[in-house]
Amino acid sequence: MSAQTRSGNKRLVGLIGQPVKHSISPAIHNAAFNHMNVDYFYIAFDVKEKELGHAIRGLKALGAAGFNVTIPYKQRVVRFLDKLADDAKIIKTVNTVVIEKDRMVGYNTDVSGVMNALMPYKDAISGHEALILGAGGGASAAALALARLGCNRITFVSRTPSRARRLANFLKRRIKISAKGMGLSINELPAIAKACSVIINATPVGMWPNIEHSLLRKEQIPSGSIVMDMVYNPPETMLLKEAKLAGATCVSGLDMLVFQAAESFKLWTSLEPPIEVMKSVAIKTTGRFV
Repeated sequence: MSAQTRSGNKRLVGLIGQPVKHSISPAIHNAAFNHMNVDYFYIAFDVKEKELGHAIRGLKALGAAGFNVTIPYKQRVVRFLDKLADDAKIIKTVNTVVIEKDRMVGYNTDVSGVMNALMPYKDAISGHEALILGAGGGASAAALALARLGCNRITFVSRTPSRARRLANFLKRRIKISAKGMGLSINELPAIAKACSVIINATPVGMWPNIEHSLLRKEQIPSGSIVMDMVYNPPETMLLKEAKLAGATCVSGLDMLVFQAAESFKLWTSLEPPIEVMKSVAIKTTGRFV
């Protein structure tokens, strides 16, 4: 697989999810393609659940190079693919698809995105316990990243307790880490959070335009903990504002977004991504929403 240079014959890549109007991925990737002078262009597609299979087959029929997958399809997309590779194979969750001739191969670049964003804090994560808010595809990727950074126990909290328990049991088998899942209880959540050195929000809570929402307040967040929000729009969510007031170290979802986008770029083009260009565009673009 090799990138095309400027030829006037652009290759399509894109994003499928619902909703996608808030996404800044088109701005990030198109800036990267322009900077690297390759003939690719990126479009976001808002896809209804009943049309998911048609949308995926349509992208293949159009000769697309691949596509990203976001909420709520990171796990549902798997059944439409021919193969899972690397981390996607481990957690059965896909956020990047590469179309290779007649095959669609699923990857998960969210894992490396989380790892790269949290790598500066590896020593504070290793051997400690983490709380992950959510039990979807983002939570799976965050858990695998934390396991590789040495985290020794993860608690998943979800509005759907059975989903949190299923994810915990699945990951215990797949990545051999101590994990448990439970329902989102306003009474129990503060005690769970206080016992954790790492907190990651893997839900859409706090995402633009509902930027005043947070599942935790400052008094529920341990001072000295590491708090990451996978929501990137706005870059400083209400959760991160509360965490800062609590004396925690804050990690913006914007960092993860750029790192995972860079890995997707590399998969589609076989070129080294212009990370600084992508990060600069991400910061400028999110600034329009806040």
